[in-house]
Amino acid sequence: MSYTPTKVGIIGCGKISETYAPNAKRFGVFDIVAIADSRVEAAQARAEEYGVPKGCSVEELLADPEIEIVINLTPHAAHGPVGISALEAGKSVYNEKPFAVYREEGQRMLDLAEEKGIHVGCAPDTFFGGAWQTARKLIDEGVIGEPVAASACLMAYNAPRLQTSQADSSDYVNFYQTDFFTFGVTWSFDRGPYYLNALIHLLGPVRRVTCSAKNTWGEKEMFEEIVKTPTHFAGVLDFQSGVVGTFLMTSDVHSTGLPHIEVYGTEGSIRCIDPNNFGGQLYLRKPDGRDLIEVESQYGYNQNSRGVGVADMAVGIRNGRPYRASGEMGYHVIDIVHALHEASAENRHIELASTCPQPSPLPLGLEDWTIDD
Repeated sequence: MSYTPTKVGIIGCGKISETYAPNAKRFGVFDIVAIADSRVEAAQARAEEYGVPKGCSVEELLADPEIEIVINLTPHAAHGPVGISALEAGKSVYNEKPFAVYREEGQRMLDLAEEKGIHVGCAPDTFFGGAWQTARKLIDEGVIGEPVAASACLMAYNAPRLQTSQADSSDYVNFYQTDFFTFGVTWSFDRGPYYLNALIHLLGPVRRVTCSAKNTWGEKEMFEEIVKTPTHFAGVLDFQSGVVGTFLMTSDVHSTGLPHIEVYGTEGSIRCIDPNNFGGQLYLRKPDGRDLIEVESQYGYNQNSRGVGVADMAVGIRNGRPYRASGEMGYHVIDIVHALHEASAENRHIELASTCPQPSPLPLGLEDWTIDD
């Protein structure tokens, strides 16, 4: 189907804009026509760098009647407030992950979109990738039988560091990536959505959560005033489909190379890739073999294709079909993350109030940088 590309604006000129802006030029279904930031000079520089017609203030972008979708690339804490402002201005919104830091902000975005007849989507879109679409096809076709269980393991060491001041030789705390140890910024909000989106894509939404969480560094006197949120999680996810998943998510230990995601069925198991990536090597284990079998991707999008979720959203809005990286899934993911915190703090299972549609698989034969109607 041929139509005029959807006009899109970016708010936020951080590192991730360096991927979205050039990738947008590969898609024929949307155009980046403006980039905005609270630092107007940074927005103008980024626009010039990537050949975008306009670099401007956030207020100017939101007032532009040409722009239909806003890609929100601001810091985590601003995802909710900026997304709400864009929706109040009558723009559909595609938020980078996480959807929001707080449930109330996420729910407000969903409510505004419904009230105004506009739309909200959310990254990450790595589950569009060839490895993930191939894994989904294997599961849907019954290659591993009935899915029984899944495991996810996010281990990426990132700890505060103690150094010595050269000025007075006294000890002081110098935090590596200080903001990382703030609620809403730890791996649970930053990298956790990659894992949860992948699991929801493969297995559908989650029904119930329980967890044991630990604030490793905050238990140490030298760090207790800064690190006030857990950074190590051992969670259990009960999916609506009946699958039981385990989720180890930590910045406190050194990885030994455990698989990022595996799905176990009655007739076999699949070892998946790092969900931060679109493509990579899948492995299959069947009952009649002792070795893992390499499975090649049957789909496109095996390179860094961030922005495909925006393309899918633009086409979905235009054609009145569901888009895969939906706001409902983004909200469901942060609901799960909050529930992991709460289950440990409250010593109980958390029954989730949210749900979302399982994203539909991509069609076979879809070319890179295109999307189905």
